[in-house]
Amino acid sequence: MRDRVLGLSAGERTVVIAGVLLILDLLFLPWHSVDLGGLDLDIDTTRSGVQEPYGGYGVAAVVLTAVMILQIALTRLLGVRLPEPPVPWSQIHLILGIFVAVVIVIKLVRETEFLGYGAYSAILAGILVAYGGYRIASEHVPPAPSVTPTQPEDPT
Repeated sequence: MRDRVLGLSAGERTVVIAGVLLILDLLFLPWHSVDLGGLDLDIDTTRSGVQEPYGGYGVAAVVLTAVMILQIALTRLLGVRLPEPPVPWSQIHLILGIFVAVVIVIKLVRETEFLGYGAYSAILAGILVAYGGYRIASEHVPPAPSVTPTQPEDPT
């Protein structure tokens, strides 16, 4: 598989790039924006994805995405050997990726008024993180158990 850049597979690159963009989106881009109709008031009219309403969903997405990126960075880029969890890391990436996308969709659905562009770009980034987790899981398919042919028994 000549699909590796910097030692990262396509799925790992997708998680790292989309994950960094998602974290930046949730922390800094406006998820909720209110237009005050030209009034010059000293009021913050934008909220990021980790602020209310339902900021816990944004915080959960940031933390889980950071775990995915950190595991890839430590093991692939820095060569750190992490303890083996009971479930393979590839499956953990699949589960966390799906969970990140679902949490972002739930946050979006729970409050649909005054949405800013950060909400829409986070949906795309969350889906890409989930896709990257899927790619990682499909790239690390365990080898099938080898079956040795058995000789039929001689009936005599």
